Amino acid sequence: MTISRRTVILQGAVIGAGLISENLRGIEALAQGQPPERRSLQGLAWNDPIVATYRDAVGILKQRPATQKISWVNLCGVHGSDPDTYKFCPHGNWYFLPWHRAYIAMYERVIRDITNNQNFALPYWDWTSNPTMPDVFLHAKTPDGKNNPLFVNDRGFGATWKRTWPAAKPMPADVVGPTVLQQILASTDYEDFGTSRPDGQNNLDPSWVVGGGGVQGVLEGTAHNLVHNNIGGWMPSAVSPRDPIFFMHHCNIDRIWALWNSAGNANSSESLWTDMPFTDNFLNPDGSIYSPKVSDLFVPENLGYTYGLAAPAQTAAASPAIVSLQNKLTTLRTAPRNTDQNGIKTFTAAPAQNATATAAKPLTVALNVDPNLVEAVTRHRAVPSGFEALGMTAAREIRASGTRALVFLRDVAVTNPVDTQYRVFLDRPDLTPQTPATDPNYVGSFGVFVHGDKSGQHGHAKPSFVLDVTNAIQRVYGNAPPSDGRIKLQIQPVATRPNAGQVGTATPTRIEVTFVTS
Repeated sequence: MTISRRTVILQGAVIGAGLISENLRGIEALAQGQPPERRSLQGLAWNDPIVATYRDAVGILKQRPATQKISWVNLCGVHGSDPDTYKFCPHGNWYFLPWHRAYIAMYERVIRDITNNQNFALPYWDWTSNPTMPDVFLHAKTPDGKNNPLFVNDRGFGATWKRTWPAAKPMPADVVGPTVLQQILASTDYEDFGTSRPDGQNNLDPSWVVGGGGVQGVLEGTAHNLVHNNIGGWMPSAVSPRDPIFFMHHCNIDRIWALWNSAGNANSSESLWTDMPFTDNFLNPDGSIYSPKVSDLFVPENLGYTYGLAAPAQTAAASPAIVSLQNKLTTLRTAPRNTDQNGIKTFTAAPAQNATATAAKPLTVALNVDPNLVEAVTRHRAVPSGFEALGMTAAREIRASGTRALVFLRDVAVTNPVDTQYRVFLDRPDLTPQTPATDPNYVGSFGVFVHGDKSGQHGHAKPSFVLDVTNAIQRVYGNAPPSDGRIKLQIQPVATRPNAGQVGTATPTRIEVTFVTS
C-alpha cells in the first residue's frame, strides 16, 4: 500500500511531516476506517473522478425545481434566499466558521447520496498556492463538448450573473498570499483567528448568530471577504452558493481552520460559543432537518471527511505567555471601554467631521499614544517570515511576548464594497492608490462582504476589523520612534480588479490602537 505525504507551502517554507500526517486515500482509506479526504483542486483534470462527480452533482441539482427540498436553489436558500437577504448564515462574528463547516458538509452528504458515491469528498481551492481560479470552473463546455455546470452564466432575480474576475489573473498576494496565510496561522486564540464574539452577547438567543457584531481578523476580513468580492457574479451576495466555486473557497477556509487546530491551537471554550445551536438550519439528504450545535462541529473526521492532517482536536498546552495574552484579549473583547488595565492600554480617535476615505484622498486619523509604548513595540522580536508550521508554537510565543499593538477599525461605513479593497497604512507620506502593499508602511487590508443596503452585514450594518500593527510600527519607527507619540493611521480604498466599477469609500466611527504588554 502506498501512503503519500501532503505538504503545504508557506512563503518558501514547508508545513512539515510532523503536522501533515501520512494519509490514506480512496478505497484504501475506507478500508482503514478513514473518511474520504478533501483534496486540493491543483492538478485535478476536468475528467478526474472528484471533479466529474462534483460537476455531475451540480448539474443534477440545478435541473431540479426550486420547490424540491434537495435542489440547487433550495439548498442555496439555507444561506440566502435572494441577493440581499441572508437566512441562517452568520458573518462577522465567531459563528462564521462552524456554521459554514456544517453548511458545506450538508452539500457533501447530498452529493454522495445523489451520485451514489460514498467515497466522494469536496475538493478545495488553495488560493495561496494556486491564486488563479481553477480552470475546471472557467469554460462553458467540457473538452468532450458537454455543458459544464461549474461555469457560471446564469439568469436570476432579473439579472445575468457572471464572474467578473479575469480568468488568468491571480488573486492578489496581499489578499491570499503566503504572508497573509502566515498572519492567519500565527493567531494566538480562536477569536483572533476566527472572528470575535458579538459585542455585548450574554445569552444563547439565536439572534446573536446572524447579527454580526464581532471584530473580523485577517481570515474573514481579508481572505474570505475579498475573494468573494473579487470573483463577482453571485459571489458577493447572500446567494453566493449559487456559484459552485463557493464551496471550493469555503472548503479552503475550513481547511485552514483544521490546519490551525492540528498545529495545537484550541477552539474557544466559552459556552456562549460552544453551546449555541443552529436550530433547524440544515437538511439531510432525505430532506429532513438537523440542528447541530457548535461543539458538534469541531472535528472534521466526525462529520465524514478529513484533510489528512495530524490528529484533530489535539491541543498543545499553552504557555504562560500565551495564556496571559489570551486573557488580556478576552478582557479587551468583553470590556472594550476599560482601556487602561492589566497590561492593556487603548488610544482612540475619530475621523474629522465629514472626513472619509476615498480613492482620490485617503482618510488619515491621528492618534496621540504613549511614545514609551511605541518604543516598547519596536523592541518586540518580529515573527520571521517563512516560519514552518512545526515552528508555529515558537511563532505564537514571539507574538505573546513583549508589547504588541493592534489597530481596531470600529463600525466602518462603506460604499461600493464589491469593487473596493480597503488598505491600511501607517504614516505613509504621499499615499495614493498606486502605493503597493509591499510598501514598508503597509499594515494590511480588509474587505466588506455585504447584503441589503450594501453597507454592511446582517443586523450589524457597520462591521469592525482588527489588524496587527506591530510589524509596521517596527518598520516605520524602529530607528526613530515619534517623540510626541503622535501616529497616523490611513485608509486607502483601491479597486479590487481591473474591470471594477467606481471605487468606494470607508468611514470608521472610530479608530483604536491598543497596546498589549505581557
